[in-house]
Amino acid sequence: MIVPLRLWVLWLLLFCSSSTYANSYIYGYTPNVTTNGMTWGMNASTLGVHGIGGMDVSGVIVGYEAVKNLEDNLIVKIGNSKVGGGTVWEDTEDWSQKYGGKIKKVLPMPYTPLAVFGDGYVKKTGQGTIEDVSVIYLYRFDSCFNPQSDPNCPGYVKPKPPPVPEIPNYDATEDEAVKLAQEETDRELLEKEDQAKEDEDEDEDKDSLEFMLADTTNALTIANEIAQSQILAQLNQVTNLTNYYVTKIPDNYYPDATPLQGGTIVDNRRALRSLAKDNLMNAMIEEQYK
Repeated sequence: MIVPLRLWVLWLLLFCSSSTYANSYIYGYTPNVTTNGMTWGMNASTLGVHGIGGMDVSGVIVGYEAVKNLEDNLIVKIGNSKVGGGTVWEDTEDWSQKYGGKIKKVLPMPYTPLAVFGDGYVKKTGQGTIEDVSVIYLYRFDSCFNPQSDPNCPGYVKPKPPPVPEIPNYDATEDEAVKLAQEETDRELLEKEDQAKEDEDEDEDKDSLEFMLADTTNALTIANEIAQSQILAQLNQVTNLTNYYVTKIPDNYYPDATPLQGGTIVDNRRALRSLAKDNLMNAMIEEQYK
């Protein structure tokens, strides 16, 4: 029996409004399951959030357009296979020797658990095409299918509290670590260990000091060598000694052009005292590394 779509939807709304208050059922309809092809699985990714256990199908809304010539034969079948063999439902429309056209109808069925449904399908035999195919399932979902999903569901069993862990009795007098800590201490042995530790630390400090002094001496030596090399390199850059090698001085007598005023060169005593202090400082520095 084919029920007009408007009457079926009106009956569904009236039935839902009178039943949802008295039980835990949620009524609704799925999206178009043929958007991804002419075959589909009956799962949550296809049917939506309620496409799981606890869902019963109560009807199918089918629609499509047959495009064909009058003289061509065309048969269209839409349905669901049944788990274990056979079909849950199937609608067959014979368009042979007829003009094509659009069709939309509601196919009611008794509430059938989702677990019975196999894959859905749209098949055609003959010449012509089918376009704008739409298959929508009407369903009710029992939100208390699993009573433990909601404390308000009939049959809900309050979970038992987790068991309290048993705390073992602890006797400090029987603890081996406590007994060991309470044993008499050998003070003479401890003093020997402390003295050996101090001697070891002194040897490490001495070796460390000698190592630091050796590093300082090496650093000064390297610094002096680097400084001398840099001075020679700068002199070579500033002064071109080639002219001195190639120039020939005539074998003549060159008298002094500037006369010495006073006739006597006096030593700079302040410079001598400064040099003496520098020599003393260098000697003191070198003594500490001997």
